[in-house]
Amino acid sequence: MSNLQNKVASPLYQQLYDAIMEKITVGEYQVGSQIPSEDQLSQIYKVSRITVRSAIQKLCDDNVLVKKHGKGTFVSLPVYVEIVSAEGSFTKSCIQMGKTPSTEILSRDLKYVDKRICEQLNIDENEKAIHIQRLRFIDGHASMLEEDYFIANFDFMLNKKVEQQPLLDVIRENTGNTAKFFDDVIEIKYATKEQAKHLDCVVGTPLLYVSQVVVGDSNQVLYYNEQYIRSDIYKFTVRSSNK
Repeated sequence: MSNLQNKVASPLYQQLYDAIMEKITVGEYQVGSQIPSEDQLSQIYKVSRITVRSAIQKLCDDNVLVKKHGKGTFVSLPVYVEIVSAEGSFTKSCIQMGKTPSTEILSRDLKYVDKRICEQLNIDENEKAIHIQRLRFIDGHASMLEEDYFIANFDFMLNKKVEQQPLLDVIRENTGNTAKFFDDVIEIKYATKEQAKHLDCVVGTPLLYVSQVVVGDSNQVLYYNEQYIRSDIYKFTVRSSNK
């Protein structure tokens, strides 16, 4: 492998920064993979560890790399920020960012739910509700685990292809109802074993938890959902206005 050049205007740490960036760009260092250690990079490029540390620190500052204590340095996962104009739609937000959204349906059924969910849907405890569990991806990266709940009358949700179409679009097409407002509660929760498995993180990882009631034009609840978000990948956006 070519050594870095001492007799050029660009300092050695910047040359190493550029060399590592090129390997990430061409896919030699994959997203989420570990790069060589400082000692290895020092030997590969024939530079001091001080130069290596400077390059690595700059890449970390630029969110290209991330250091994990006791493990090494890894290529960061890209961070995606939700687009406000997408009106809370994960699918629309991804498309507006020029990214590819995808969804895996983990479960879909009509069942009895706990009292808390019944209260959010304004139904009695002896009534069943439709539950859909979805895993959301951005460019192939699992970023959100979503639990969606609907009243039993929305039985069309049991067979509609909600993998590729926003829920509100499906509801509007089948009922004529549109969303009037969203009530969101935002907290931090820690990944359970099941959530960690789906979101490719360790148990106990802090997740952004958003519980959301979606209310329609006639003030009826269209659906209730709970989102468990890997905020190191996807940033949830809230807009406030002074009216």
